Amino acid sequence: MNKKNVLSSIEETTNYVLDTVRDYPERNLLTALRAVRQGKSRYWPVMAITHQNRTNDYFEPIDELKLPKIIISDGKIALLANELISMLEPLKMLNPVNLSFSIGSKSGGTFVTCFGIPLQNGTPAFTKTIDQVLSEPWPNVGKTGEMPCISEKIKRIKDHFPSDIKIRLPDIQGPFNVIHSLIGQEAFIAPFTEPNKYHQLMDHLTDFWISSVKCCLGWIGQEYLDYSDQFIRLRECSVNLVSPEFYENFILPYDLRVATEFNPLSIHPCSGPHVFHLTLKHLPVAATEAGYVNCANAKSIGVDEALSAIGNRPVALSIGQELPEGKEFEFIKFDLDRYEFNKRLLFRYCGMHWYKHDRKIIRELHKKLDKYWDEKYNMA
Repeated sequence: MNKKNVLSSIEETTNYVLDTVRDYPERNLLTALRAVRQGKSRYWPVMAITHQNRTNDYFEPIDELKLPKIIISDGKIALLANELISMLEPLKMLNPVNLSFSIGSKSGGTFVTCFGIPLQNGTPAFTKTIDQVLSEPWPNVGKTGEMPCISEKIKRIKDHFPSDIKIRLPDIQGPFNVIHSLIGQEAFIAPFTEPNKYHQLMDHLTDFWISSVKCCLGWIGQEYLDYSDQFIRLRECSVNLVSPEFYENFILPYDLRVATEFNPLSIHPCSGPHVFHLTLKHLPVAATEAGYVNCANAKSIGVDEALSAIGNRPVALSIGQELPEGKEFEFIKFDLDRYEFNKRLLFRYCGMHWYKHDRKIIRELHKKLDKYWDEKYNMA
């Protein structure tokens, strides 16, 4: 493996990263994603096992993979090079690597900024009323908020990196998530008190959302588009705050318009059981998520329940679960055993009880589970 401590150019950084990923084929997320989408067997589980990040956890691990420093004089290029190197960070805990640049707000507020609302600590600094939004000039697609910066970053990436390094769509959320961020609690009230205004706003917003996604896709181009974005992902977090009837009457018509433009879809139900079932029932779903999460707003959809609902349909299921303390291996092993009957599974786990000083335990758990997978699926 490449042992350089300092990288001084984009070319050197790119080669280092690509070489490193080739050294860890068992941690390449792309390999797993392709197999899952096609319903084919894969040689490695390619699972993520993490700990909770705490601001007061100051422990500094000393026995992990060391990544080189970037020394490039051009500030903007240095930022991209550092971001590229940081894509290897998951290897420190033997977690999957995805060589793909992120663009836009990490908090999901990218499209909200297009309506003149800045972000503060990652969330909208304020909300507007439905009357305010409808009375103001509608934003120009691709030219307001964070969008010009996104366009500039995409161009810079494509100018300096090969298409082996992909670009993810910004966190585009979904029309109702955006409406909730835009007008706050009025999103839940207006459908009953001012239905005409609500539907007018959702109609315009859905048009804007679809056009903005297409704009980003055009900027990125198929060659650079991250494989996980081959299916457009709808985040339905705010749907956990409403009833099934509310969803079907006031949100589903707009999700169906999204589905008409981008078919099939990947769904983030935000753990909600009714959200999982409603989207699976009404939308062309190619990928969705399930698993136990303790702090979910509307409880969480269990893996057994999710798999039963999916049945024989070719739907990829990303299992994301919190781990029980002291029974981590047995808990994950139970999920890995499901793979014997369903090849469209991805695996993600978080030990909420772990701290940074437990990272060695996580690596050992990875190795133990990799060995179990190998013996069960590759040596049979």
